[in-house]
Amino acid sequence: MPFAQIVTWITDQLNGDRTQKPRPANFLPKKQFSLIEEAKRDWLAARNYFNAVTDPDLIDHAIYTMEAAEKRYAYLLRRAREDGLFQEKFLSDV
Repeated sequence: MPFAQIVTWITDQLNGDRTQKPRPANFLPKKQFSLIEEAKRDWLAARNYFNAVTDPDLIDHAIYTMEAAEKRYAYLLRRAREDGLFQEKFLSDV
């Protein structure tokens, strides 16, 4: 997204223009993108931990960790879809 479009969008927001302007398909705020990428890494790490656990006392912990990470990742993906910011690359390597 060119800098001029970003500035225009910011000034419109500050001036009270609440109409939704279409975003390019490849636009995603850096913070939201990094949160989704972090959640994906956490979920994959939790899944690997679950697959590696052999101690019966740690199995419940591994399940809880994996489910929590999966729910966070799914939530962030759902929010990105609702905001019109979803990108298919988030689903690669899943």
